Amino acid sequence: MPPRGNNERLDFTPILTHYLFLFTSIFGVLAWIIAFIAQIVATSKFGHNAVGTLWFAIWVQLLLILGVVYTLASDSIAMHRFQIATFGAVALVFAVIGVDRTIYSHTASLDAVAGGWLILAMVDILWVLYFTSEEDSLALHVFNALGTGGLTPPSRRRRTRTTSVHNMGSPGGYAGPALGAGGYSAAGIGSAGIGYDTKLNGSFAPGLDPAPPHSQKSAASLALAPGSPPLQLQPQGVASPLMSTPGNAGIGAGGGPPLPADTSLGSDGGYPYKAKALYAYTASPEDPNEISFAKGEILDIIDKQGKWWQARKEDGVLGIAPSNYLQII
Repeated sequence: MPPRGNNERLDFTPILTHYLFLFTSIFGVLAWIIAFIAQIVATSKFGHNAVGTLWFAIWVQLLLILGVVYTLASDSIAMHRFQIATFGAVALVFAVIGVDRTIYSHTASLDAVAGGWLILAMVDILWVLYFTSEEDSLALHVFNALGTGGLTPPSRRRRTRTTSVHNMGSPGGYAGPALGAGGYSAAGIGSAGIGYDTKLNGSFAPGLDPAPPHSQKSAASLALAPGSPPLQLQPQGVASPLMSTPGNAGIGAGGGPPLPADTSLGSDGGYPYKAKALYAYTASPEDPNEISFAKGEILDIIDKQGKWWQARKEDGVLGIAPSNYLQII
């Protein structure tokens, strides 16, 4: 399988490795061709009334097949699941009508129409069940027992590769607007809803320089409203709540003991999964977040949602790896 680069493009590997979609796609395409050709023959022999609305149904079914293939190849199930489910329900109704109108005709062409629509009806039922299943539902669990194909679950949005921790905000892990005077932003530390994370201080995102400690604001530097009482600042000693927690001394305080080494991810049993590389992969030079690995190499998996998993190599290098190159062990 060729490596996937930085650009998002269609990847048909999930269809080939997910047996539900592999077989339903094959049977769906073949049944559509059979029904289409049989409807042409039946119309030429018996006129339009022999087929009727099935000509409209055959094009609806074609759009459904193309939509399912595109959704799977682009791993955008969460984005298109409701459209697929709606078209699938409509196509299922037409398929049942087609079978009912032609199955007892005792004519070869109409029997072929009935056979094609019967297969399409079964395919539509399976697709509607899959695309309407929630992440923890029994139906999805049964379908994924045939292989997940690295697809994002239907109820979860696909993770875009631009959300990696390597691309967060300014140096030191402080996101949001530019820092104002004294190192404080207008919205506080880590605005835009992103809090301070000590794992970004060099241990979880290698290559980021630790941010210098922010100096403590003095009472003279704080702007007070006219007529307000003087602001009493209590010293933050070692016994204070802010300083008692290891690693908090660098937040709004003038120094303190250095942050301890983050061993939560590096300790034994700290990773939820391990995966074995099925193929060798070379990281794209256009994306610094990717990691290279050899065939048979064992990786620690930090997060396995989506088509790109966050992994850690034995030498401690962190990055993202394509899920279809890995197998959970």
